Amino acid sequence: MLPLLSFLQRELKGSIARIVAALLIAGLSRGALLAIFNAGASDATAHTLDWKLPTAFLAVMGLYLLSSYDAIHHSVRAVETMRERVRVRLSEKLLLAQLRFLEIKGSGDIYTQLGADLQRLRDASMTFLNGLQAGVLVVFSLAYLAWLSWPVFFATLITSGLGAATYFWIDSDMRTRITHARSRETALFDALADTLRGFKELKLGRARQRDHAGYIATLAREFRELWVKTETLYQLIGITSQTFMFALIAIVAFGLPLLGQTDGTKIFQVIATILFIMAPLEALLQAIPSLSKARVSLSSIARLEANLDSDAAETGNDTVVPLNFESLSFRDVHFRFDSLVAEEGFDVGPLDLTITRGETLFIIGGNGAGKTTFLKLLTGLYPPMQGEILVNGASVGDAERQSAREMFAAVFSDFHLFTRLYGLNAPDPAKINTLLEELGIAHKTSIKDGALSTVSLSTGQRKRLAYAVNRLADRQIYVFDEFAADQDPQFRAYFYTELLPRLKADGKTVIAVTHDDRWFAVADRVLKMDYGRIADITGQSAGRATS
Repeated sequence: MLPLLSFLQRELKGSIARIVAALLIAGLSRGALLAIFNAGASDATAHTLDWKLPTAFLAVMGLYLLSSYDAIHHSVRAVETMRERVRVRLSEKLLLAQLRFLEIKGSGDIYTQLGADLQRLRDASMTFLNGLQAGVLVVFSLAYLAWLSWPVFFATLITSGLGAATYFWIDSDMRTRITHARSRETALFDALADTLRGFKELKLGRARQRDHAGYIATLAREFRELWVKTETLYQLIGITSQTFMFALIAIVAFGLPLLGQTDGTKIFQVIATILFIMAPLEALLQAIPSLSKARVSLSSIARLEANLDSDAAETGNDTVVPLNFESLSFRDVHFRFDSLVAEEGFDVGPLDLTITRGETLFIIGGNGAGKTTFLKLLTGLYPPMQGEILVNGASVGDAERQSAREMFAAVFSDFHLFTRLYGLNAPDPAKINTLLEELGIAHKTSIKDGALSTVSLSTGQRKRLAYAVNRLADRQIYVFDEFAADQDPQFRAYFYTELLPRLKADGKTVIAVTHDDRWFAVADRVLKMDYGRIADITGQSAGRATS
């Protein structure tokens, strides 16, 4: 509970003081209603009526309604604001994370943390805040019960303690179960994401579809069984706690007369107080499962945020100025994939290379040669593990890396096409239409109000659209990763004979991964990658070739 309380104090900021005050007033006023009801019952037994009681009832009832509404309204707003704040903060930190962090972690765990974990944390926060009112009411009722009868007060404490002890006794085991269930949920999200990412491959084989669907069904069943067992056990313990309270009422109803207590009014008041206390006490006990789930979720979210903070080597400064590119050099650059993502490590480097402004550079090589890794190093998506990258002779460190990235526009082989034109401020409609016409997709899509009318195009057309969006950004260096591979023959020829020369004429630098040896003459240089190293096959040394 303490981690959740600390979290709420930090995230709810000034809101929590007003919420707690309103909850305290609501709890106290609800407890006061109990005293008024019992006083009225005592008057009824004596066949009298103190007119102050109805007046007090109306006043206290009004206070209870107003304070309860105020507490609910501000609790919901504060908790939803908290969820929004955490989700936005984590999203912003994700954008500052290293690409390798996201590649290794995977999307399923992040979806769980930003979705289900935050939802459980939100629910537990509401349960915790509502539990404050129940706690105040329990304390008030116990004090009132002690005033009515000390023996019953101690019996209530013992009974309530047994119920709470039962909850806390299994709480550690329940958290283990919840953690296991959460891991199954994460795996399920990963499998569902695979369904969307690998839809084409799944459609090509009924056996693969059946196995994949079976795997999803297995994960869903495991998650269901873990959750059913956990929830059932919690509910059974709740029933046990209720049994303790009913036993307490039986003791009061049948035991007090045996102890010589024959005042029917007093017995009625004691039983009424116990019945009055059962609901808030049960609410407190049943909050424990929600708080246990929240502890697991809070730990997961805190771990994600801590990992993001330790991984981020940059700041979210919005005033990034692109470097003015004249030359870009690699000096003894190395990068290594560790065993987390491969059975054996794979090294890229040493890379020694200089690229100048206005140059058109083609990169060739077989699968696994390191071409895509080189492009990620080039564009600053991977920081070098050894060596340095220089722009205009100045080394690019963590502080300059985003400014260096701002030089590039890239269409990677696994590119993503956003429907909105993020980062583009009111692009010229005439320029947009001209671009789309030149790329042969003006009849397929358009741009209106800062968004694309559709991205439901063929892969080749989507690549052209991705290039059009990048061209509107007017960057200095254009990177293409197998851009022509998905184009029809006509546009492939246009890409090499019209588009690339036009970029060069505009002073742009072009770096393209390609296997189209027919068009090698378009490039100023052709570099070959093999086993993570570079060789210049046009005669000019650009690195250390492998034998």
